[in-house]
Amino acid sequence: MRSTSRMNGGFTLIELMIVVAIIAIIAAIAIPGLLRARISSNETSAIGTLKSLSTAQEQFKSQAVVDQDADGTGEYAFWQELAGTSPFRTSAGLSAAPTAPSFMAAHFGTTATTGGGVSNKSGYNFVIYLPVAAAAGPAIPNPAAVPAGVPANANQQETRWACYGWPTSRQTSGNRCFVVNQEGQVYHAPNNLAAPYSGVVMPAPAAAFNANPSAPNVQGTIGGVGVDTQSWQIVGG
Repeated sequence: MRSTSRMNGGFTLIELMIVVAIIAIIAAIAIPGLLRARISSNETSAIGTLKSLSTAQEQFKSQAVVDQDADGTGEYAFWQELAGTSPFRTSAGLSAAPTAPSFMAAHFGTTATTGGGVSNKSGYNFVIYLPVAAAAGPAIPNPAAVPAGVPANANQQETRWACYGWPTSRQTSGNRCFVVNQEGQVYHAPNNLAAPYSGVVMPAPAAAFNANPSAPNVQGTIGGVGVDTQSWQIVGG
């Protein structure tokens, strides 16, 4: 005699439990792999963003879009200036209009404006640091963050900059952290600190530098053990 559940075309409780168990096993196998693939993709994208930024910075500087000391040599830029989403710095203050055409996608400038100088893309945050006068403290991430009366230190901004990239959510959107500066070489670190860079926890200006840790104005060299105690190595090296 056939069971009522079979006659009605349904499943028994045991059959449902077996199906649920199979789905759980498949998920346990597939989800970690998908997460690893997502993290790998985001990290590759972050490296590409920093390489593109390096090229854009050199183009921006060579065109002397920003020349605060009017000496004919351009300075490096913040995200908003590169993306053409806000006025740029001049010897007389801010310009009347943004750069046009822009050097980077507008997305980088709009997210930097709302993020206090921190931009983001594909699960990674990015911040550009430019040097200020030596006695004024650390490098700054945002034109709007320049304290009133602080000298621009244009000569140093003609030669130095640094940009860090770190995950918006470590172990979910990415793991490693990255940095590039005027040398054009992208470096990475495992980001396995006790308080890793993730979300609003961001690298300080001197984090990746192994020289002059007492003067966090993005000077010195990158490679080896940085001020943050991590080992920073060339990507692909």
